[in-house]
Amino acid sequence: MQLDLHPNLALSGLISELLVYCSNKRYGCPQIVRQDALHGHVLYCSYAPSVCPNKALGCPYKGTMRDLKEHLQNCVYERFKGYIDSTNKRFEKLESLIADQSREIEKLQRIIRSGKGVTYTLERGTSEQSLASLTGSVAAGGDGSVNGESSSSSGGTKRTVVSTFPHDEITCHRTIASHPCGVTSVAVNQDRVFAGAHDGSTKVFDINSGQLLKDLKGHTMSVWGLAVMPSGDRYFSAGSDGTIKVWDWRNEDDAACLVKSIPDHNAKVYGLVVDQGRLYSASSDKTVKVWDTETLECLATFQGHTGGVNCLAALTEASAHQLVTGSSDKTIKLWDVATGTCLKTVRRGTSEVLDVAVGDGMLFGSTYDAVIHVYDINETRELGTLSGHNWEVWQLEYGQGHLFSASFDHTIKRWDPRRFQCDLTLKGHKSFVHGMALDENYLVTGCADRTIKIWR
Repeated sequence: MQLDLHPNLALSGLISELLVYCSNKRYGCPQIVRQDALHGHVLYCSYAPSVCPNKALGCPYKGTMRDLKEHLQNCVYERFKGYIDSTNKRFEKLESLIADQSREIEKLQRIIRSGKGVTYTLERGTSEQSLASLTGSVAAGGDGSVNGESSSSSGGTKRTVVSTFPHDEITCHRTIASHPCGVTSVAVNQDRVFAGAHDGSTKVFDINSGQLLKDLKGHTMSVWGLAVMPSGDRYFSAGSDGTIKVWDWRNEDDAACLVKSIPDHNAKVYGLVVDQGRLYSASSDKTVKVWDTETLECLATFQGHTGGVNCLAALTEASAHQLVTGSSDKTIKLWDVATGTCLKTVRRGTSEVLDVAVGDGMLFGSTYDAVIHVYDINETRELGTLSGHNWEVWQLEYGQGHLFSASFDHTIKRWDPRRFQCDLTLKGHKSFVHGMALDENYLVTGCADRTIKIWR
């Protein structure tokens, strides 16, 4: 059907010539314009509704564009605009200062709760700037001065500096790249870093310089467990070959450093802990063994898990005499080390337990589903969970009110377990973080990217 457009075009022309009132007629505009000119007229109509440009400052004026100019001549907000702007900027600065001081107060409160301080002995003439460089992160005043008490002696100046580690910001202080393969375990003791690797070697480094002090080979497969005696002279290593090696690493003859090789476990050994003169070893043969650190005699074997024991942690309180273990049987067990009896069992449902940590009355367990569970250690009652990692969490360390977790997602996270919040994520590794160790001054991580990172 063919349409005749000529009548429609004619009608459209007639409509466009119609005279209509301005849409601002209710505000007083008397103009009558053609329909096709209405849009252009409204854009510039002096009767269009308007508000004062100082509305954001509080001016309540509502009127027309025609009256706005007269209003601005008498607007109180227009006359005091400069003063109001400057006052607002001062308030913004004060709010920023209050926020900064609140963060400082919170940081100092964490330090006070931890009760930790670090003592340094300085040579005469050592500058405050050098001291700040030495300590890394210290509690400092606004002028950069270091807060602390000092006393002079003939050998130098002894100054007690309150270290903010691990409460404040943490950065990578040093990266050690001396391994030809992935690092599988780490330990830290007296400014020494001990590291095990996939090639079965164990290495000792100076934590301050990164210098390799010892490179010892004894295992035939990956080293998954490291534990160091408090003196720092002897350490223990264990791994996939099922043996525990005992090393006196300060011996100048590398061949004489290996004190003993203990093959008593029937499968891989995943964890080692030294506590109160005892060495505890966790194995995938479903047992935990107890050793005398001096005689190296096996004193007891704990049996009760129905799956491989992946991890263990000792309650460090002198009166505790208890051990926590986590297993592939999806349970966490609390043991009385004096009798070898299992005191409590926490069942974790559908996920294997990968690592455990204890501190301040809390028990932490990471599971294969990338979740960290928090328990009251006395009642073994679950208090909550910590979620944030994308992959499974293989390492947990607790110290000074903070929990650290290392994951296959290449990151390390710091948690405030009382708030169930992650307050810091450390990035820098390029692969899976297999090992982690924590002391009063450093966090040490070992990774499949063949590096060890020192954080503080």
